[in-house]
Amino acid sequence: MPNRPRWNGTTPRFYEVWYFIFIDRATGDGLWIRYTLLNPLASDPAAGATLWFGYTCVADPDRNIAISRTYKPPDFAIAPGAFDLRIGEATLREGALRGSFEAEGRKVGWDLEYVPNATPHYLFGPRLRRLAERRSSATVPNPQIELAGTVWIDGRALRVRGPGHQAHHWGSERAPRWLWGHCSAFVEDDRAIVELLAPQLPGGATPTFVTLHTADGVTACTGGVDLLRNRASAGLGFWQFTGHRGRTRIVVDVTVDPRRVQKFVYTSTRLRLSDCWNTQTADCLVRVYEGRYGHGALARVLHARGTAAAEVHDERPERIAYPAWWKESRG
Repeated sequence: MPNRPRWNGTTPRFYEVWYFIFIDRATGDGLWIRYTLLNPLASDPAAGATLWFGYTCVADPDRNIAISRTYKPPDFAIAPGAFDLRIGEATLREGALRGSFEAEGRKVGWDLEYVPNATPHYLFGPRLRRLAERRSSATVPNPQIELAGTVWIDGRALRVRGPGHQAHHWGSERAPRWLWGHCSAFVEDDRAIVELLAPQLPGGATPTFVTLHTADGVTACTGGVDLLRNRASAGLGFWQFTGHRGRTRIVVDVTVDPRRVQKFVYTSTRLRLSDCWNTQTADCLVRVYEGRYGHGALARVLHARGTAAAEVHDERPERIAYPAWWKESRG
């Protein structure tokens, strides 16, 4: 069960995350809902269980919301061996998420359902996944789902329905920096999904993982030789990931208006703070080249308009472009 909780109820230094990112098809607005654990038994203010809510209003970025609230025992519960969580007034099980909370003078809530996917996606191959789980692991139990229901923001009810995905991460320590992207709603192929991740490892190396699922099959640029050739970069309003697999080269560009990128502050299991800048409403362009060393002819193009998600996370916020941009844009 990919969504089964991994925290055993006693490990003192541990984090676990279940999150949903999706788009309301009617408005193009983006939503991000997270249920998280951080050192659940510790007394630090950041420790416990946290609900996170992000909302991006495409028509009026001034209405964007990025808030969270942390709960201490006994205000959260995890059913042993089952995907059944409660944090505050929020619950989560396969196929349904419901909840509400207040923070920073705002009140939000949600009542959403989805049909679970039959097959999860893994960002790493089996061997690397076994090695990574000693420190951290990331899976995508529901890579391509349709969420539907109601979201409430300060008493205003929004009926929402649209494409999205759900992921599950856990471990003893997360990476100090990463670039990430995901898109599962392309114009040309309704089965296409692209998974993108470039985490900084201990020692500073930053491998880039690129996997493209299409109606024709899967191209996973995640092997040892692939990782030596793959690259990732990001700046103000853009991410680019390049993956190689034999004679195939995949180039993924994710672009967004910087006003649609929201800031959250994370805390590591070692209580180090970091900035995470996330968008749920980006455009995505995928180009697949076939030929010698991946520099041959353009073989496939996929487009997505406003349905891609991406983020940059760093324990050194000065390396991220968005803080300076927001400071300048607001005078």
